[in-house]
Parts: sequence; C-alpha cells; structure tokens
Amino acid sequence: MFEMYRIIAENTMDSIVVVDNDAIVRFVSPSLTEMTGYSLKEYEGMDAFNILHPDDRERVRGEHAKAVGDGCNVDTSYRIIDADGRVLFVEARVRPVLDETGHVKYVVAVARDVTERKQAERLLEQILSNTNAAVFSTDQHFSRYTFCSESMEKISGLPMNVIREHPIRLHDHIHPDDNDALMGEVKERLDQGLSVTRNFRWIHHKDEERWGRLIIHPYLNSEGSIERLDGIILDMTEKIRSDLALEESEQRYKSLFENNFDGVFSMELSGFYFVGANRSFEEIVGVEMDQLIDRCFLGILHDEDHAEVYAALVQVMQLGLSRDIECRLAQRGNAEKIVSITFVPIIVAGKLNGIHGIVKDITKRKQEERELIQSEERYKHLQQSLNRFAGDLARVMKVADLERRLLDEVGAVLRVSDASIEEVPQGEELPAAQAGEMRVKIGEKAQGMAVYLRIALNQGLQKIEEEWLDTAVHYVTILYDNLQFIEDLMQRMEAMVEGGETPRWMLRLLFSLSEKERASLSSDLHDAVLQDLIIWYRKLESLRSTTSLDHRTDQELKRIEEGLLDAIHQIRITCNELRPPFLLKMGLVESVKSLLAYARMFANYEIEFVAEEPSYTLSEDQILGLYRIVQELLNNANKHAMATKVAMELAFTEDEVRFTYSDNGVGMDLSAFGGSFQHMGIAGIEKRVLSLDGKVELTSSPNAGFHVHLRIPTNIK
Repeated sequence: MFEMYRIIAENTMDSIVVVDNDAIVRFVSPSLTEMTGYSLKEYEGMDAFNILHPDDRERVRGEHAKAVGDGCNVDTSYRIIDADGRVLFVEARVRPVLDETGHVKYVVAVARDVTERKQAERLLEQILSNTNAAVFSTDQHFSRYTFCSESMEKISGLPMNVIREHPIRLHDHIHPDDNDALMGEVKERLDQGLSVTRNFRWIHHKDEERWGRLIIHPYLNSEGSIERLDGIILDMTEKIRSDLALEESEQRYKSLFENNFDGVFSMELSGFYFVGANRSFEEIVGVEMDQLIDRCFLGILHDEDHAEVYAALVQVMQLGLSRDIECRLAQRGNAEKIVSITFVPIIVAGKLNGIHGIVKDITKRKQEERELIQSEERYKHLQQSLNRFAGDLARVMKVADLERRLLDEVGAVLRVSDASIEEVPQGEELPAAQAGEMRVKIGEKAQGMAVYLRIALNQGLQKIEEEWLDTAVHYVTILYDNLQFIEDLMQRMEAMVEGGETPRWMLRLLFSLSEKERASLSSDLHDAVLQDLIIWYRKLESLRSTTSLDHRTDQELKRIEEGLLDAIHQIRITCNELRPPFLLKMGLVESVKSLLAYARMFANYEIEFVAEEPSYTLSEDQILGLYRIVQELLNNANKHAMATKVAMELAFTEDEVRFTYSDNGVGMDLSAFGGSFQHMGIAGIEKRVLSLDGKVELTSSPNAGFHVHLRIPTNIK
C-alpha cells in the first residue's frame, strides 16, 4: 500500500507537501521541482513559507496555524516565487494528519499551479472592464457564485465581498419595477430551462438612471436538470441614452417639421423631387402634398428664377453649406408671391443625402419695402420742391407772380390735368366741385374777392402729397395779403416818385415788412419743414440700424438718407439767407465776413474785403440794409458779372458809413433800365440806400465791370 502511495505522489501533476507543526517541510513530491524549479533537497527541511510571495506569507501562515490548531481542512490560494524569480499562482488544500492522541502531527498540502488560469481570468477581467460587462456563474437559486468577475463591482456598485457572500443583495440595487419582473417571469423562464435576455434599471447611482442588460443561459446536466446558470450583465446606459436621445430628437424634429410656421420641405438630389413637406409649405405654395410628391421643386417657381435657384442648389451640393435665396413662386392668377428659401444640406454618414428647404412668405415685406422706397423717393422729391418753392417765394414781389409760381409748382409736382386760380365774391357760394376736383383758399383781394386754387386731379393724392399741398398753400397764404398790401404801397410810392416825392419812411416800412416776412418764412421752414425732415431722417437711420435688409434695399435707403441730409442742409442755408440768426448780435462787419467766407466756398472768383470796426452802434435798419445790399451784389456777381475778382470796402466816419463795391466782370448798360423797378437787383439797392437817407452811385458799362459807391448817414431822419 505504501508503495502505491509513493507511486501516486511521485507521478501526480499536483505537488504534495508535508509540513510539520513548525512549518518545516518534511516531504515534497517530485512535481514541485517542475512547478517551482527548486530541487527536492533544496526545499525539504526549509521553512515552507520562504518561497511564498511576501504579501501572502503572513496570511497563509495564519491559515496553517488554524489548520494545526483546529485540526480542520483549509482551502487557500497564494503566490510563490519560483527559482527563476517568476510569480506563480497556486491553489492548495491543507489537510491536517492526527496522531494516536488526536493531536495534529503534521499537515499535508496538495498544491496546483493555476497561473495560466489566473492570467486568463485577469485578461477576461480586463476585457469585461473595458466593455462594461460582468460574467457570472451561479446555482439555480442564486444562493452562491461559482464564478463572478471583478467587473461586477463596478457595474452594480456593490463590493465584491458582499456580492460573493450574499448574491441576493444584488437585487437591492435594481429598480423595484424591474426587480419584480426578474423575480417573477424571468425566474419562471429560467426554471423552465429557457434562456433570458432582459433590460433593467440600476438605482445605486443617485439622481442618475443607469441601464443594464441581463443575459442568462441555464446549463442542464445529462438528466435535464439545471446544474447552474451562466450569465453576463452588460452596461447599456450609454446605448439606451443614445437611443432615447435619438428618439427624442426624431420626435422633436417631427414636431418642428409638422408644426413649424415656416414652410419646410425635403427633396432628393437626382431630380430635386419632393420627398415631404409640412402643412405651412402647402399653404404657402397653394398645392397639397399628394400633388407635390414626385414633382420637381423647380416646377413651383417662376420661370425667370429657375436658373438662379438651380445655381444655388448646385452650390449647396458641391460645398455642403446652407444657402439663402429669394425668388418668386409660379403665379396663380395675377397675385405675385415672393418667398425666401434657406437650403440646408442633409448629411448622413458624412455623405450628402438630400436637401431641406425652409420657406418664408416675404411678399408683404417686399411690397412694403418697395412702397417705402417709392414713398421716400416721392418724399424727397416733394421736399426738394418745397425748398425750391420757398426759395422762389423769397424773391416774388407781385401777387400775379405768386399765383403763377403756385400754378407752375402744382402742375409740375402733382398729377393734375388742370390747375387755375378762381376769384369768387366774398359771401357768395362756390360753384359745385366736379368729380376729381378740389379747391383751396389762398387769400383775399381788397376788392372783396376770395381767391381759390382749383385743381383737377387725375387720381387721388397721397398723404404726403396732401401735406405738401398744405405747406405750399400755407407759404402762399402768408405772402398773399402782404403782397397785396405791398403792391398797393408800391403803386402809391411810384406815383409819389413820379410826382417828385421821395417817401423814405415808406421804403423803410416796405423793407421792414419784407424782413418780417423773411423772418416768418425762415421760422416756418425751420420749425416745421426742417424738423419733420430731421424726424424722418432719424426714423430712416433707426430702420437701417435695427432691421436686417438685403444689400440692394440697404443701399437704396442709404441714398435716401443722404438725400434727406442734403435737403436738411439746403433748408438750413435757405433759413440763414432769409434771416441770418446772429446778424444783429455779431454786428455788420463780422456778419459780412461770415457771408463772404461762405460765398468763397462756391464762388469761382476772388473776393477781397476791407473793413474796420465802427466806433458806434449801427441801427437794425442800417445793419439789415447794408447786409442785404452785399447779398444782392454777390447774387449779381454769381449770376451775371462773370468776374474774376470782386472787391468790397466798408469804412466808418463820424457822420456816415461808406461802402464800395467793384468787380472786373462784363458790366452792363445802366441807361437801358432807367429809374423803374423792372431790374429788381439794381432798383432794390437804390431803394434800400434811399430808405436809409443815403446816396448811391452806380457805374458800369459793357466789359468795364460793375461799381457801386454808397454813403449812409449815421443818423437817419
């Protein structure tokens, strides 16, 4: 029998080691040499724990002491360091051998090299950890694990020692609803020997929902009974989250697609045929979806826009970038419909798969933009007309001229077939107006006649045209009565002049009235027209800065804006000419210098001015009179003189003011004008000097320039 034991010990693949109570090796089987590289002579008589890995020695020594002390079997695992320094993994069963008295005499350890298995298990653990999976094998009732990978701790959130000792605790970390299913129908299928695949939710992560997939296969023995359950748990959190996000995205996309207020459609690439469209698109194009399917997108567009839209689609296909374009839909009846379309490439797996289109109906906006541009152009034209008309009125001195100028302006600006001046005795009813006619009262005559402007319109007036007409008539009304009075005074004055009288007070009165009217007109232009222009300019500026407009429209509005600035500038110039704002405050010399500085900016001749400051204060009539004379002379130089040089000198003595003007222009024959008021420039200068009790000497002849010498007494009678 002993010989048989020896044969078994010497030929078994496991190593048999006999260790006494002091852990000294007393016997070792030959297979130890093959496993560790140590010879039998080296190992026998050695402390059995010397070849163990330092980290495992104390633990295994304690297990040996327990086997010796309790006399019970011990299963253990540890690492040893072989003769070549390699680490080997060993599993051993330690069995105590008792003597006759029942005490442990020595222990027998049967050790097996499991290094390859451990390495395989470690590799499996790495694979499972990297794939977020755990593998296990358990009995039918989940009472114990015969195998459970370390990755189970990471996936379940339970420590491995709890998992191994209390497998049922794993269910505490599963969502109650899912756990009921696992303990119910899933358990029932497993008991029937059927494989199960089931998703479930973990609850061990606070405020975070995580998912797992359980796959279990029952292993049946030869009798058909369940011997064990082999399974794997996969971490499905990211996949399920992705699936849910994809589903949510699809639902959101579907909702946006179907409920978008803008028209949305899709088309394929080969022939640009419709694939789908929402209800808003159907309403915009006026075609039902069942009539759009398999129809080319270009077919719903205006023929003239096909080439431009096709080029945009080609760009989207070639560059893979979105593109915006405006175009017209094919007309249905006489109604034009303009749309803005954004083409968006559909990229699937890095490849262009189709094109989305987002359509907005911009017909109303485009019409409003056109109307705005037309309105602004019309407004600019009307304002220029008012500026011109106001400037002309400043030089009108007769009622007849005023009426004729009003008719000319109304005929040129408004769409009228006829315009005339009608006089009706005051108190009498006006003749009934015919269709398309309107009458506006512009003044009254001394003979008891009411004067009306009659207009025959081809079509109704726009609001801005009505405002223009109101303003023009307002200008005329202001001047009408005064011109009537002035004409009467002028006729009386001419009669007095012809009779040898010189009514200077009358001249001063006329010029005073003229200055008042100029001041009134300047105030009206500044306070009404100019302020309105500034308001419209600011509105337009705000519109351009806050509204997204296409380039062409933006440039058109910018030109309108610049035109408004020009009109504002021109009105300010006109106001300054009618009534220089600081004339009296600055004094005559400084005001003339300012006037000449401005004139030099536009004159094509040299202006020389010599003056000294007076030692006394001039009256308002003197300052205004001399300033207006300088204005008239500059006006004559600009329009008629064709001079290259103009010289002016202003001197002050104790008794009089002296002013001299000379130019080297074409001159004129003064004898041809006599002493009448026909040539208002020269006559105006003479009468202003006369109104100031002064004397004027005008000398000129053809090609000899124009020269003025005047003297005004410092004390006016």
